[in-house]
Amino acid sequence: MYLEEIKMTRIQPCTADSGRMKFKAKFSRDVSEILPYINGRMQRAIYHKTAGTLTFHKEFRMITIYPEKLAVSKVINETDAFEVISLVQDLINDTYEKRDEIEPLYEMRERISPIEVYKHLPKLNCKRCGEMACMAFASKIVSSAQNIKRCLPLYEEEYKGNLEKLDTILQILGYE
Repeated sequence: MYLEEIKMTRIQPCTADSGRMKFKAKFSRDVSEILPYINGRMQRAIYHKTAGTLTFHKEFRMITIYPEKLAVSKVINETDAFEVISLVQDLINDTYEKRDEIEPLYEMRERISPIEVYKHLPKLNCKRCGEMACMAFASKIVSSAQNIKRCLPLYEEEYKGNLEKLDTILQILGYE
């Protein structure tokens, strides 16, 4: 096993979301050599070569892998934190085992902006998606907190072209 252990070193209330927690953990070894491979297999990851970090979202959780540690925000509770630790350890070990089959990506992917998504939304502010406005919905699409399928007007004939354009943009960038 490449990464034997991830040990939680600190857990505390999350500053970004008062109802959640954040934590830090230490790896049993330096994993920096694996980060470009994880970046190559995870289309939604943000890899910073100079900083030596890789960040991605798992639902509403923000997960940042450093060479020797892990930082995660917005976990539900301590049990959720340990589940995230297990997920990250599995991701790192699985990536290491399959590294010969993965094309490493050493560059940061281009990220889509909420404005780019907003341009193609119906702009009705109908709230049917559960958000107060289309711009809020666009922001949540980009952060993976919402799904484009929640925008029901996009599926009406009038907005078919918008949906096709959004599907293309989001698919290229690895969004579902």
